[in-house]
Amino acid sequence: MYRFRWAALAGLTLGIFSPPLEAQSGALALFGYGGRDLPLSNLDEAGDHLRASWMVGGGLAVQLSTNFALRGSFAMVESDWEGTALELSDSTFKRTFVSFDLQAGAPLASGFVPYFIAGAGWVNVDPQDTGLAQFTKFAGRFGTGVNYVIDNSFLALILELDTWIYHFGELG
Repeated sequence: MYRFRWAALAGLTLGIFSPPLEAQSGALALFGYGGRDLPLSNLDEAGDHLRASWMVGGGLAVQLSTNFALRGSFAMVESDWEGTALELSDSTFKRTFVSFDLQAGAPLASGFVPYFIAGAGWVNVDPQDTGLAQFTKFAGRFGTGVNYVIDNSFLALILELDTWIYHFGELG
């Protein structure tokens, strides 16, 4: 299964940044986010899928230059399985995502920084049903976003859409 995760970072979530991150090579940025997880549907011929749910996460970024940063991210989501292919006593699936990404951005005179991310990591899928085994898969991650560092503060507004691509395993 390939699936999408779009995190509209809580509409314009606040991230915590080191000042002035956008110009300072070697600066560290700590960030947190929340958003909507929208998995692909039709994981099998019966049309089974994970329901949309809320995701939370965070990470650490190192600013390499004005235009590039390295990020490490962690996210968690709980979704319910919906469909008829599996008989489950507990339909909850817990998923954790870990990735290491390169962020490339172009700061604008207005203070906004549109950017792209690409990276790789893994996803751990933990079905809460006792009859199913937990598994971990390699995952690719791609996305785009925009951030705006609030003047004279440690805060930035961030809007990001991203995609995780991985094979779901024996279940889909």
